[in-house]
Amino acid sequence: MTSAELALRNVRKSFRDYAVYFMTLTFGICIFYVFNSIGSQQAVMDLSSSQASTMKMLDRLIGDFSLFISVILCFLIIYANGFLVKRRKKEFGLYLTLGMERRQVSRILVLETVFMGLISLAAGLLLGIALSQGMSLVTAALLGVKIDAFRFVFAFGTVAKTIVYFSAAFALTLFFNVLKVGRQQLIDLIYAGRRNETNRAPRPFLAALIFTLAVFCLAASYFMLLGDLLGGASLNIIIALGAAGTFLFFFALSGFLMQAARRKSLYLKNLNMFVLRQLSSKINTAYVSMTIVCLMLFISICTLSSGLGIARAVAAELRFSAPYDATLVMSATGESGEDYVNHAPVDILAAARDKGVDVSSFAGVSKAAVFYDAEGLVPPFTGRNGEKTLLYLLSLSDYNAALAMQGLPLLSLGANEYAVNFGATNADWSKILTQYADTGGSLTLGGRELRTNAALLRHHVLEVRTHLNLDMILVVPDDTVSGRQAKKEVLFINYPQSGLEYEQLCLGALSGFTVTTADGAELSGSVETRIQVNDYAANSTATIAYLAIYMGVVFLVASATVLAIGQLSEASDNCHRYSLLHKLGADDKMLNGALFTQILIYFGAPLLLALVHSVAGISAAGKIMTRIGGMNILGTSILAALFIILIYGGYFLATYWSGRNMIKTAYDSRRR
Repeated sequence: MTSAELALRNVRKSFRDYAVYFMTLTFGICIFYVFNSIGSQQAVMDLSSSQASTMKMLDRLIGDFSLFISVILCFLIIYANGFLVKRRKKEFGLYLTLGMERRQVSRILVLETVFMGLISLAAGLLLGIALSQGMSLVTAALLGVKIDAFRFVFAFGTVAKTIVYFSAAFALTLFFNVLKVGRQQLIDLIYAGRRNETNRAPRPFLAALIFTLAVFCLAASYFMLLGDLLGGASLNIIIALGAAGTFLFFFALSGFLMQAARRKSLYLKNLNMFVLRQLSSKINTAYVSMTIVCLMLFISICTLSSGLGIARAVAAELRFSAPYDATLVMSATGESGEDYVNHAPVDILAAARDKGVDVSSFAGVSKAAVFYDAEGLVPPFTGRNGEKTLLYLLSLSDYNAALAMQGLPLLSLGANEYAVNFGATNADWSKILTQYADTGGSLTLGGRELRTNAALLRHHVLEVRTHLNLDMILVVPDDTVSGRQAKKEVLFINYPQSGLEYEQLCLGALSGFTVTTADGAELSGSVETRIQVNDYAANSTATIAYLAIYMGVVFLVASATVLAIGQLSEASDNCHRYSLLHKLGADDKMLNGALFTQILIYFGAPLLLALVHSVAGISAAGKIMTRIGGMNILGTSILAALFIILIYGGYFLATYWSGRNMIKTAYDSRRR
C-alpha cells in the first residue's frame, strides 16, 4: 500500500470518527467566504453613491477584521489537529515498529493534511458561495435598497483570498504535526494512550478557598461594571478581575465538584462515581482551555445580543435626529479656530435672495431662526460621562415656527417664564434637567427675571444631525433677545415631496453658501439632510450588525469546537474503561447516560458562567446606551439564543453521537 493510499484510508476513517472536526473546517471556510464576499454583492443592488461608498468601507473593514478572525481559525485548526495527532500516536508508533522511516510517516501526515484541506476547502467554498447569494438579501434589507433581479454572484477574489488564508493555516498545522511526531521517542508513541494526565487538582480545603476567591473576584468585577466606578481608569481592572475570577473558578472546580458530590446517595448512584472522576481528571488538565472557552462564549453572547441591539438603537436615534428634510446651519469661525463665534444676527432667507438663491425651488416650506448667545445666563451642565451642553437662546416665535414644520403642538409662555429644550432623551440628562427645573432655574434677561419649571421641559430636535445633540436651548419671550449677539443661524427646510430631485437641488444651491454679517463676520454654511442621516443610519446598522454576527458566530464555533474535540479525544482515550464497565455489567443505557452527563457538564459549565458574565456585560451596555435613548435587546437576545441552540447545541449533540459510536465500536470489537 502506498503512502497516498494509506493517507486516503486514514482520512476516510477520520471522517467517520471526527466528523465534528471536518464540520468545523467546512463551516469556518464558509463563514470566511460569506462575509468577505460582501463587497461583491453590490453588483445586484441599486445603490446610491453614499451606499456604494459604505459597501466599500464595509468590505475593507471586514477584510481587515478577517485577519484577526483568520488567526482564531488558525489556532482552532492547530488545536484540533493536536488532539487528532495525540490520539494517533500509537498508530504512528506501529508504523515505525513495522519498519517505516520517520520521513515516510511524515509523508503520510503531509498527504492527510493536504487531502483534509482540499476536501474542507471545496465543501466550505461551495456552501459559502450558496449562502452568499442569500446574504445579498440581508445586506439590501439593512441598507434599505432594492434588488431589481436576482443574479448569481461569484467572488473570484474572495475565493482566492480564502484559499490563501486557509492554505497558510494548514501549512502551519502540518509543520506542528510533523514536529510533534518527529520529536517523540518510539516508546512514547506506543504507550501514549496509557499515560495518565498529571493531577493538578488542589486539596479540598484549598479548592474551597480558591473557589471563594473566584466568586469574590467575579462579584467585584460585576459591581464595578454595573456601579458608578465604570470609567477608563477602572476598565482594565474590571477585565483583569473578570478573567482572574473565571480562571480560578475552573481551577478550583474539579476539587470543589468532588467535595460537593461526597454524598453517598449521589456518588454511589448508577455510574456517577465514574463520571465525576472522569470530569475531575479532565478539568484538572483543561482549566485553561475552559477559561478561554468561557470568555469566548461571553464575547459571542454579548456581541450577538448587545451588538445588534446597539445597531438598532443607533439607527433609531439617528432617524429621530432628522426632523426636517434638511437644515442649513450658518456660523462664524474665530481666528484661533473655535466654532460658533458671536456675531451680529442675520436673516438667512433675505441673504439667500440677495445672492440669487431661490430657496422655493427646492423647499415647500422653509423657516429661518437665530440662536443667540446664552453664556452666563445659566450654568453649563455636564453629564456623567463628561459631555457638556452648548447653551443657546431662541425666541418663542422662532421655536414655534420650528415646531410647526414638524407638526408638533406650539408652546405658550407667560411673561416671566422660559422653557428648556434639550434634544437628548436619555434618563441621565432628563434627571439633570428635571432637578434644575424643580429649583425654578431663575435667570435675568431684558431687565426681567424669568423662571422655568418641570412642565416647561421639552425634548425636540431642531436640526438634522448625524451625531448626538447636546444643545440646551432656552426658549424665551421674543422681546428679551433684542440686541443680543447671535451664535448661529439655522434654516429649516421641508421639500415639496420626498425624492432625490429636491435633495440634489438643495445641496447644489446651499453647499458652500456664505454670508457676511453687519459687523463683518464671515458665516459659512453646513447642510445636512434627512436622506443623508437615513443612509448613515442604515450604514451604521449594517456595519455593526455584520461585525457582531461575524465575531459572535466565529467565537461560538471556536468555543464549541475546542470542547467537542477535547471530549472526543477523551472518549477515545477512555474506550477501554467503557469496555471494562460493559464487561462488569453496565448496559448500553447506563454507559450512554454516563457519557451524556459528562459531555453535558463539560459543555454546560463554561456556558452557564458565560451567561452570568453576559447578564452583567449586557446590563452595562444598556446603561451606556441610555446616552442615546436606551437599547432593546429582546429581539436580538432571541436571535443569539437561536445561534447558541443551533451551533453550540448542534456541536454538543454531534459530540455525544460521535463519542457514543466510538465507544460502542470499541467494546463491540473487544467482545468479538
